[in-house]
Amino acid sequence: MLLSSAVQAADDQPVLHWCLDHFPRFHEFQRPDRPVGASVDLMQELARRAGFRIEFSPRTPVARCFRQIASGEADLMSNLNKTPEREAIMQMFPYSERIPESLYQRGDDPRTINQLSQLEHLTLATVRNYAYHPDLMTLIRNLGASRQLEVASIAAGFDVLAKGRVDGLIVPRYSSLDYLHNTPRLHQKFKRAPLMLKTAKPQFIYIGFSRHSRHPQLAADIEKTIAEMMADGTVSRLYAPDASQADLSVLVGN
Repeated sequence: MLLSSAVQAADDQPVLHWCLDHFPRFHEFQRPDRPVGASVDLMQELARRAGFRIEFSPRTPVARCFRQIASGEADLMSNLNKTPEREAIMQMFPYSERIPESLYQRGDDPRTINQLSQLEHLTLATVRNYAYHPDLMTLIRNLGASRQLEVASIAAGFDVLAKGRVDGLIVPRYSSLDYLHNTPRLHQKFKRAPLMLKTAKPQFIYIGFSRHSRHPQLAADIEKTIAEMMADGTVSRLYAPDASQADLSVLVGN
């Protein structure tokens, strides 16, 4: 009888659709039907505490996820950087400190880049549609159009860097390491600059909740639960670096 009541209670919970793509280390589709990773564990714990059931999307390109969020077809996204355009279609709740991007050079580049001021003398590539930190983008834009190149993907960025069309490539840390890990022809061809692209003021990544969700009443509970999970250490525990996913620095030069 107790088991039957628990099943009934679960069936009565609202179902929220989480739209996600393959994102190395955080939510990965090692099988086509089921993501794994720290973000999956976090979102399942959020659902348990906030009183809803979570429905995973199949692997879905991020641009399509944003369209589904805007229409209300999807309710949730995670691991987001905040932009005004995204805030217009979703409520955004911070849950973990942002991991700074990495600056890559060619492996044979003799320069040691460890100061932001040195970027003024470089031609840099960035990835289109990736939400970089606003302060970093301001700095890059101030270089002038002749010193910046926008590319369609991380792969395209490493290609233009290898060909010498740019001096440096600024890319998301773990996605770039995953790409290098899975592209043997590029092993040892690049090095990560010692420059830390971290801002003085802490920045966060966010969970987004659609402003057109069919369950708008859950927004306050989700926001409150995320704050509790940050305060009690749940987020930091789930997002702690995994030795098996360590720096992968063997793939790049010193």
